[in-house]
Amino acid sequence: MCAKALPDRVDLERGPIRGRRRLSRTAAAIVLPVLTAGAGAAESGQPFVVQYSLSFLNVPVGQAQLTADLSADRYTMRLDGELTGLAGWFFQGAGRARSRGRLSASGAVPADFSIDSRYGTMPILVHVAFDAGTVRKAELEPAPVPKPDRVPVTAADTAGVTDPIGMLAVPVGSGPLMPSLCDRRIPVFDGAVRADLVLSRGAVVTVTTGPYRGPALDCRIRWVPVAGHRAKGSSVRRMAENDDLHVRLAPVSGGRLLLPLTIAVGTGWGTARIDATGWGIPQAAASVSSD
Repeated sequence: MCAKALPDRVDLERGPIRGRRRLSRTAAAIVLPVLTAGAGAAESGQPFVVQYSLSFLNVPVGQAQLTADLSADRYTMRLDGELTGLAGWFFQGAGRARSRGRLSASGAVPADFSIDSRYGTMPILVHVAFDAGTVRKAELEPAPVPKPDRVPVTAADTAGVTDPIGMLAVPVGSGPLMPSLCDRRIPVFDGAVRADLVLSRGAVVTVTTGPYRGPALDCRIRWVPVAGHRAKGSSVRRMAENDDLHVRLAPVSGGRLLLPLTIAVGTGWGTARIDATGWGIPQAAASVSSD
């Protein structure tokens, strides 16, 4: 694995594994956010487990499970996912992402983030160490392909950030769900790319079907690239211009944080969705509701 310290300009271009095909940034931009798009926390002392189904054009293409352990002010979250069904037949992909850190009034403050996965036959390894939300070390295998239009990552870009697991840990507080909870900008660093998730257009809805039933928060999402991306990349442009990304967040037991219940991403070919199929502690994952 290629380790990188973080000087004034963060160099993530060098040190790829020689003789091994490098990961397509376009593919990574699609696959990795799907596998690491949501996170949250559980009631103190018990893990909270959510099962997700992944679909495209209403066809099942994968599944994932999020397990979150929460103490008074610390968290550990793990997301396991794989492509299945028709997608798994044509192309294999699976992985595990893990994040640990502390919880603050504004969200998750990571100490450590890692991905151990495969994209086809290629392993993808990521490890990012944080200090109070500032990146201190980033390791990637394979490393991003050097390109003239890749925007350099500076130390300023990696200060005050969260990771792709902690990015949607939305604190609720003691009050009821309010549309204004969607009004936030979340800086995210995944080991190579710094981007902001901008949540807006909030609405409180009542969920009446599925593993969770009760009030939920609907938010629109915009993905805003900051550094590490290719400025002229077509996938980057499509993601940045996409105005059809939505997340529905529901409170976990205890009500301190919200977890994604559904995520919908509109594309030129149709809609990709992530839907919760199980919601709760391991002994009753399918029966926990808003009680």
